[in-house]
Amino acid sequence: MNEHYDSVTPRHERLPFRVALAALLTALVASVLFGVSGSGAQTSTDTPSAPATDAPDDVQAIIDAQAEQIQVLTEQLAFARQAALHSEERLDSQRETILRFQEEGGLTDAERDDAFAEWVIGYTIGGGSSLDAFESIILPCESGGEPDPDAAVGPTDDWGRAQINRPTWSRRFTELTGVPFEEWIRDPMLNGYMAAVVEREQTNGLGAWTCWRRR
Repeated sequence: MNEHYDSVTPRHERLPFRVALAALLTALVASVLFGVSGSGAQTSTDTPSAPATDAPDDVQAIIDAQAEQIQVLTEQLAFARQAALHSEERLDSQRETILRFQEEGGLTDAERDDAFAEWVIGYTIGGGSSLDAFESIILPCESGGEPDPDAAVGPTDDWGRAQINRPTWSRRFTELTGVPFEEWIRDPMLNGYMAAVVEREQTNGLGAWTCWRRR
């Protein structure tokens, strides 16, 4: 993730967003039931056979941690369902924004605000916990200077508002959402979602972003 960019790429014509939201809902449900594989940030969801009240302290601690994780994922599902209710209206708005951006070469303040609001929803769904850091330091530095931050593609192959590195995270993105990285990572909501995943799963957390390390 870098602080400067070679170019700004126009937004893709996107598949209906309800497809991505459905995939996201499916991934979140699967993570509740089976746990998400391939991440040190996730814990096993195997349920011990002994009742919680009879379990040793270490086993009980695992059960308690799993219960907290399930609660968090349940809340994330609620956010995703709410977002799905507005998917059609949002898709129409995005199409209009794409056309206007292509014709006028920029975004209005209202469009920027709407795009950031979508990013925040995705970040919340993904379980992010450092919104202030992203809003005040990371996002303005990573892509905030571009005409359309969501369309930015940096010289080190970093994509979208949060500059998600494609070689490192494209496979994980597709595992979680069921849609291709190149077509969907610049969608504000999914970019925010993946920023939260990077924050949770990267060993150094926010240190994954150069702008945070150099603040």
